[in-house]
Amino acid sequence: MEKRRINKNLILSIALIILLSLNVFSLEVKTSAIYNYGDSIFSLYNSNTPKTYFEFIANLTYLSENIHFNADVSFLNNKAYNDPFSESYYGGFYFYINDGSISLNLGNSKISFGKTHLGDMVKSPYSLFVSSVNYPRNTLEYRYEDDKFIYVTRWIELNNLINSSNLQEKYRSANYKVYAVKFPNIRFGYEEVNVYIGKNFDFEYFANPIPGFFIQYVNSAGRPYPEGLGESNFIMGFFGDYSDKEKYLYTQILIDDINMNRFLHPDSYQNPDKIAWSFGGSFSTNVGKIEIHHAGATKYTFQPSSESGNQMYYGYTYFHYFTYNGTNTIFPLELLYAGYKYGENNLTFLINYSPNFISNLKTSLEYVILGERSPVNPWNDLTTFKEGTHLLDDPVLEHRLVGNANYSFKILDGLNIWLNTSLGYIWNKSELTEVTTDNVKKPLMRPVSGNNIPFFSLVVGLNFEFNF
Repeated sequence: MEKRRINKNLILSIALIILLSLNVFSLEVKTSAIYNYGDSIFSLYNSNTPKTYFEFIANLTYLSENIHFNADVSFLNNKAYNDPFSESYYGGFYFYINDGSISLNLGNSKISFGKTHLGDMVKSPYSLFVSSVNYPRNTLEYRYEDDKFIYVTRWIELNNLINSSNLQEKYRSANYKVYAVKFPNIRFGYEEVNVYIGKNFDFEYFANPIPGFFIQYVNSAGRPYPEGLGESNFIMGFFGDYSDKEKYLYTQILIDDINMNRFLHPDSYQNPDKIAWSFGGSFSTNVGKIEIHHAGATKYTFQPSSESGNQMYYGYTYFHYFTYNGTNTIFPLELLYAGYKYGENNLTFLINYSPNFISNLKTSLEYVILGERSPVNPWNDLTTFKEGTHLLDDPVLEHRLVGNANYSFKILDGLNIWLNTSLGYIWNKSELTEVTTDNVKKPLMRPVSGNNIPFFSLVVGLNFEFNF
């Protein structure tokens, strides 16, 4: 009898623990099947991209008070990458990791790590310091936030190439930092990125709370000996935003390099300003939610620097080339830039609208003007820069006008269908241009007069999810 009572109490205790735990954690499982027809971000750059492909997604998310675990993997056959096993083992499909990360909540502190994409401070499709495009890389972040102050330090692995013996080419990483103050409804802060080469992880850039400019300067100068990495690229800027129940407003500026000679030596040479800017907001109205966004960047922003054949690799991009597979397959530049997704030499305008009278409908219209650009070749096809600041002063410019609509509806509990369609036109579409007139000899994208194409895509997705 006593043994039976103990077993009964044990079972009741376990049941009680499980019931109590249900209030502090959730386990979510999602599976999706997606059919893509028409154009895509890859087909904008590669005419041989399949017009039709499938994608299957499996996602497991565990969320409790102290931990967030996320595992998200795709299985698709769009032939974007040269997978050695896709044809022989998987029928033309390959695996892609969308997210594999863990976050630990420690009161005001939070630690996140894994292969993931953590965003910028501003909620914008045109964020400048961290791209709004979800492109996962190995990441480690420490974040502290209270009622008055925010501090973020984040290591991002840009590339770690297996087949390269050149350490400058093999290892490239970045450290992103934020220092911000908070007021009721308002945040204002300083952001910076340090891109370094020849080393996968630099402890001091990550752990030292002093801004990276001073770390770079002090270590390179020597106290008494030079320390650290030597070659690195320092990018800085500011953000501010305002939020309440009806609206969100933001502004952001990034400075990759600025021409101080206009103030200090106006009669000397004038190097180009390498800057980007972004501002916009969202507004809840009686007819729905409206968002307006604008951004732009001058020529050469995010590029590495190179003089007299001294090729550097520290442009703020995920990789230092954008052709791969041993051919001229082009990696889309909107995926390549680690900061502002359109990179250099452009102006962009975007309007989003979600009406109140049609649930789950989202629409957008985007207009983009793009000039000549090369995120991997300093000064494009020149050995050195053209004096002065430049923006869209090329003889031919690319123009994109694309509208998008996304709609989802529920079939059964946990089972949803969503539709996404894009329709637009591109004038003077840019083409890959090989460069032989400078010392670096890396390619660029150059708008071509009369190279006009329509853009159309249709995506149908079936999503099933259940929670524990």
